Amino acid sequence: MNSSQKEILLSKDRPYDVIVCGAGHAGCEAALAAARMGANVLMLSGNIDTIAQMSCNPAIGGQAKGHMVREIDALGGEMALNTDVTAIQFRLLNASKGPAVQGPRAQCDKKAYQFRMKHVLELQPNLTLFQALVTALIFEGDQVVGVRTSLDIDFYGKTVVVTTGTFLRGLMHIGKNKNEGGRLGDFSAKSLSSSFVEAGIELQRLKTGTPPRILGSSIDYTKCREQPGDATPTLFAFYDTRFGIDSALFHVEHFVNNSGNKSVNNPSSMPDLFHVEHSKDQRLLGWLPGQNQVSCWMTDTSDDTARIVRENLHLSAMYAGEIEGVGPRYCPSIEDKFVRFADKTSHRLFLEPEGRHTDEWYINGLSTSLPFEVQIQVLHSIPGLEHAVMLRPAYAVEYDFAPPTQLFPSLESKKVSHLFFAGQINGTSGYEEAASQGLMAGINAVLKVRGEPPFILGRHEAYIGVLIDDLVTKGTTEPYRMFTSRAEYRLLFNHGSAELRLLEHADRYELVPPARVVRIREKLQRVEKWTQALEVERVNESSAAELLRRTLNKEEGGRTATKDANEAGEGSECLLRDSKLEAQNPKPSSPPLPSGLPAEFLALSAPVRDEVLYRVRYKGYLERELRQIEKFRHLENIRLPMDLDYTAVHGLRAESRQKLSRVRPATLAQAQRISGVGPADISLLMVALRMRNEAKV
Repeated sequence: MNSSQKEILLSKDRPYDVIVCGAGHAGCEAALAAARMGANVLMLSGNIDTIAQMSCNPAIGGQAKGHMVREIDALGGEMALNTDVTAIQFRLLNASKGPAVQGPRAQCDKKAYQFRMKHVLELQPNLTLFQALVTALIFEGDQVVGVRTSLDIDFYGKTVVVTTGTFLRGLMHIGKNKNEGGRLGDFSAKSLSSSFVEAGIELQRLKTGTPPRILGSSIDYTKCREQPGDATPTLFAFYDTRFGIDSALFHVEHFVNNSGNKSVNNPSSMPDLFHVEHSKDQRLLGWLPGQNQVSCWMTDTSDDTARIVRENLHLSAMYAGEIEGVGPRYCPSIEDKFVRFADKTSHRLFLEPEGRHTDEWYINGLSTSLPFEVQIQVLHSIPGLEHAVMLRPAYAVEYDFAPPTQLFPSLESKKVSHLFFAGQINGTSGYEEAASQGLMAGINAVLKVRGEPPFILGRHEAYIGVLIDDLVTKGTTEPYRMFTSRAEYRLLFNHGSAELRLLEHADRYELVPPARVVRIREKLQRVEKWTQALEVERVNESSAAELLRRTLNKEEGGRTATKDANEAGEGSECLLRDSKLEAQNPKPSSPPLPSGLPAEFLALSAPVRDEVLYRVRYKGYLERELRQIEKFRHLENIRLPMDLDYTAVHGLRAESRQKLSRVRPATLAQAQRISGVGPADISLLMVALRMRNEAKV
């Protein structure tokens, strides 16, 4: 598993370590993670020209999503870096609230993001790209051993990671018009679903949608409100530990270390030029983050818009009963908005450019499955869009997904050994959720090949841990979106702490270069040193920490971390960005610090100082969450045997037996999180485990 060669292997006797089916955001992170761990990886896509395609909004991040992107970066993934160097606008959402719920967001150049990620994959050692549509899996008993393609070529692998997105029996709807495909202009993977069903994997249907695209030159901007980016962009990748603490300008360079297994970031001595390169003769697309940002614009639907939508609801594919899949709750179509929120007189829309070198614009908030001619009427009823020229119509797409309770926490199938699932096939929505799963599936596929235990992130460690635990424990019946409110320990998850929280995992599995691990440890030591030092450092008659807490809380009007986190709540990104505060484009700003603080502390780098301030300011809240984690830690350590017969556990209710048998929780703590399993059931399971262990003695 240490070859850096790229080659097409067709022999069953020489299988790939990992085969990744699909090249969306989940597939990209899965393939890169596996290859960077030294595995020999094959990545298959029906069309390699659409690798990392942003099928919907060309944006990354947002509430909780931005946190996950930073966690991906902390674990050696590519999404953060790819976003930073192809973004055309940066905004920090929830900037008026506390750091725990602030979420970085970036509008990307759609094609630049796609082309750069494709290039990264092409240049990654151990990773072979090949264009072929996977039509079936190859099984031996209850284990997957390879895949069959539309070219009648079979490929064999020790593990297979499926990241099919919306392409499994994808069906697009525009009114009564139907076309097969997972995305406008693309194919539908029809036969692969049969292969899953044959293996005993249950499939259900979900639905998502996308708005129309229009020519930016046809927008009347005098009737819209400008939404510029932040003057000081909040980036996704951690650069202070990549390039050294004091780097002001940076150049991002990928090169291969002595083992040939890693893609490593290295500082440049060139002070005036930013560029991204893989080797002396290979440059990746990209530009200085935050440079020449492009504005987005806002407008609102009108009374005429509401009338047109309501009069034509019977023609909408969703409301006419043409779609069986369940749509996303938190990113509703314009039809749903006028039906579910009938008391609202208008709905905000965001006009977002798709890139620097295109005049195509995305209308965030106008997803619909209404007929084309009605879409034109709706479009022209909106202030500023009266003469808008449509480039692509809006449409809904429904597709197969596999309920994720059929997976272990490693994302390996319970039905088929060595088979992993990641992304929308698990019922999630969003690029960030997909990329997070892909990263974890890729890592665990390699660990499976090595015969090592899987890498499982806890709910107390990261949003990625919450995401996967929610999926495999609770499942989902609608497209799942991550929110800060889904995490019970969200105050520990401020986005700036991601690489500190996940350091030990990144080091253990060699997910980031050794030099970066050293820098992260040094950063953590500085944070811990000053967090403690400020508690004892005297400033006038109080400690520096007490002075900071009084000053910072006063500046924020007495807001608390808990209040910030609770008010973040749940809602679509459109609805979150609808608020008056966001509409006024608040700029992220650090409150002024009190005088008398140690000069050495004030001289710390911004990432270190900000993390110290966060820990000092919210000390009481953070300590409370840590106590809660410790309280339930013993349940996480009590493992439930996979062959435990829940029907034989005396006293369990029928509902609990059914759900425990279906989910097969790995630990007592996971069993406790299953909906419908109560404290009495947990007590009965503890008794059953004790009796089982005594019987073995």
